[in-house]
Amino acid sequence: MKNLIFILFFIIIGCNQKNNLNIDPNKVYNNLLDQKDNIILLDVRTKEEVLENNIKNSINIDFYSEDFKKTILNLDKSNTYYVYCRSGKRSLNTVEIMRENGFTQSYNVEGGILKWVELSLPLK
Repeated sequence: MKNLIFILFFIIIGCNQKNNLNIDPNKVYNNLLDQKDNIILLDVRTKEEVLENNIKNSINIDFYSEDFKKTILNLDKSNTYYVYCRSGKRSLNTVEIMRENGFTQSYNVEGGILKWVELSLPLK
């Protein structure tokens, strides 16, 4: 029984840590409107995806590029990063890499650009 409680405890802790990595698109938009300091909107989709649509003032670093991890790790760790992709999988992976390397203020935009568009938040 102790082992089961121990396992459940770590599952709950793990879920809470994942939730701490995510941020609601509406909150991202409001923070961008408030012009909070040092916010960088990071798009990790491919160039082709970015040509279809993108969020104004976002910086694109292709998740699939050869030097992706090196480029990400050379960013300024003192900034706040809101990372998005198409649906949130690549951006969540990116945020996990960033957090493992000292980027304490990096967040996955939940649902990616699909959710952003679904909520009718502005693009370019």
